[in-house]
This record gives sequence, C-alpha cells and structure tokens, in this order.
Amino acid sequence: MKSIFTLASLFLASASAFPVTVSPSYRSRRALTTRTTCSTSATDVSTESDAGSAGLNITNADSETRTYFVYENNCDTMPSNYITIDAGSSKFLNLPSGFQGRVVRGTTEVNLNGAAHTLGTWVEIGLDASGVGYADVSLIRGMDGAATIAATDGTGASTGFSDNSVLDDATEAILEAKDSGAMAIKATEDWQAALLSDVVTYLSTKLGFTTAYIDDYHGNPVISDKKGRFDVTFYEGRP
Repeated sequence: MKSIFTLASLFLASASAFPVTVSPSYRSRRALTTRTTCSTSATDVSTESDAGSAGLNITNADSETRTYFVYENNCDTMPSNYITIDAGSSKFLNLPSGFQGRVVRGTTEVNLNGAAHTLGTWVEIGLDASGVGYADVSLIRGMDGAATIAATDGTGASTGFSDNSVLDDATEAILEAKDSGAMAIKATEDWQAALLSDVVTYLSTKLGFTTAYIDDYHGNPVISDKKGRFDVTFYEGRP
C-alpha cells in the first residue's frame, strides 16, 4: 500500500513534497508484517505533558471520551502507546525522533488484544532525520470517521476533512464491521493494491482526491511542519 509512497511513479510525483526517506505508513508493503523491534505491550500516555519536541496536539471532537492508538510502521498487532481524551478536550501526544506510523481510533478491549486491526481512518505521520514532520489522512484501509491535520509552524498547511456525512451516507454495500462491531467504510484496496472500485467511486465523489489518500493512484495530500508538530482533530467516529 502507498498512501504516501509505493509505486515508482509516485516516488517521482511526490518527490518535491515528500522526501523518499520518510514513509509514514504501510506504503511500501503488500501484507501485514512485524518487525523484531515492535512493542509487545502498549503504554498509556494519557497523563504525559508536552515535552516541547515533535508530536501531535490531538483534539477529540466526538461527543464521547475516545482513545487513540499509535502504531509504528509494520507493527500492526500492538500499538506502541495510546492516549484517552475526553469529549471536546485536547491532549499532546509526544512522538520519538524518527517516528513513522499512524494514529487511529480504537478501544482498549480490541486494540490491545495482540491482533492486527487495520480497518478505519489513518492519520499518518513521519519524521525525517532533521525533525521535519510530514502528515496525511489515509482512507486506503477504510474510514471510521473524519479527521484533519494542520501544521503549527505558521505555514497554514492543512489536510483531511471534517464532513461526517461521508460515513453517515455510506450504503450497506460498502460498509464492513470492525473487530469492535462498529461499521466502517471498507478499505479501498486489498493487500495486493487492487482497487475496490465501488468504494473508491463513493469516496472520490464525496471528497475528491485532494484532502485524503483514497487510493494509491491519485493525489498527494501530504503536508509538512518544520518542527514535526501538528494539530490533529478526530471528529465523530466509530471506534
């Protein structure tokens, strides 16, 4: 899968916007894999304070308390950490230097059970060697709610979408149950990058290709921040 990179043509197309050393997610792999350095347990960082370095100021714009899980690239069975945020509140999530991975909605009952749970909206983050951060919203592995990302370095760069009708208006034919039982929009590609055309057509009609990665073949909705610090908002969703 791509979101930010995968195919040779996409390396060329996005070279000016995204360095080839950064790959915030599953973009170069075709199946779930596990690294020897993956976490074997997740850390609750809900009470940590902003360390002043790279990270995400996450706002929970849902109507209920939600928990968000941090997965490093190629480590799909156990998040490295997670953060619980009350409805309408924000907390800062510190990221280690060189981080490459994603933040997703979830529940402790499901996301900490040692199995891979990939269905849903992915907020993808990558930090390069100099600390510059790159980010996007990807719907390639499904969609369980809206999310936006904004740089905080004064550039005004932002990406993502806040329109929850994208999920609410989806027909049963393009919905799939998450492991929690919540219904989400299906992945737009299988693990061999073959497109599910009905899902791609629906999402592209709703959103176009400029606000989120819908598939590996259109658009480059990536933003950057000089210090790797982003404002992230998760809207009402289905964890």
